[in-house]
Amino acid sequence: MTRPVFNIQQQNRPFQFLNRHSIAGFSCAPTSTGCIILTVDYISSYVVAISTCSPGANEWTTVNYENRPEFFGSIWNKLVFCNGLFYCLSLTGWLGVFDPVECTWSVLEVHPPKCLVEGFIAKNWSTEHEGNIFLVNVCCGDDPTVFKLDQTQKEWKEVTTLNGVTLFASFMSSHSRTYVTGLMRNSVYFSKVRFYAKRCISFSLDDHRYYPSKQCRDWVEWDAFENIWIEPPKDFAGWN
Repeated sequence: MTRPVFNIQQQNRPFQFLNRHSIAGFSCAPTSTGCIILTVDYISSYVVAISTCSPGANEWTTVNYENRPEFFGSIWNKLVFCNGLFYCLSLTGWLGVFDPVECTWSVLEVHPPKCLVEGFIAKNWSTEHEGNIFLVNVCCGDDPTVFKLDQTQKEWKEVTTLNGVTLFASFMSSHSRTYVTGLMRNSVYFSKVRFYAKRCISFSLDDHRYYPSKQCRDWVEWDAFENIWIEPPKDFAGWN
């Protein structure tokens, strides 16, 4: 099956692509009108470089913005596009926000959850669903903790249910869906696979347990770059 190929402008491309502190994200699928490609590069404790481009554009636009020391740049940072804004979750749990219309960068006055502050060994994923930002945290083999960002109260609130939503968490890309059924509902599916890639590890918020139960806590050996969740095309009928 052949799909359209979209070339990203190589001339004038930001040096972030070669920087170990860089991350990149899309506002929507590159086939969509108005798609924005964004990279965030941590220059120093007080400077971040934001670069933007669109499929078919002639060049990148790069601007340096004032940063706060709390926002620590890392390849482990996560980018989420929500309500017209790019949210960047730092390794230390602080949220940077880029407005592609106003071309502004700021770090929100939202203190990280305690579990993110206590150590860097935790694994974190973030995604968006219906205008809400969710954070999944796993630390030291514990069960996952899920938080939702309350922008009115300026805080992360722990949630015990996803109200039927299923989160798919991977280092490169995370998603949320509501059309799944059965045990998959109200669960977090990780991109770590077992049994010769026939099963992936999940955690059910209803049952408060991992599936499969005996393969859940060996996160140390997990290669974060090995697997990724993707959204299949609308006419997708299965792998050949």
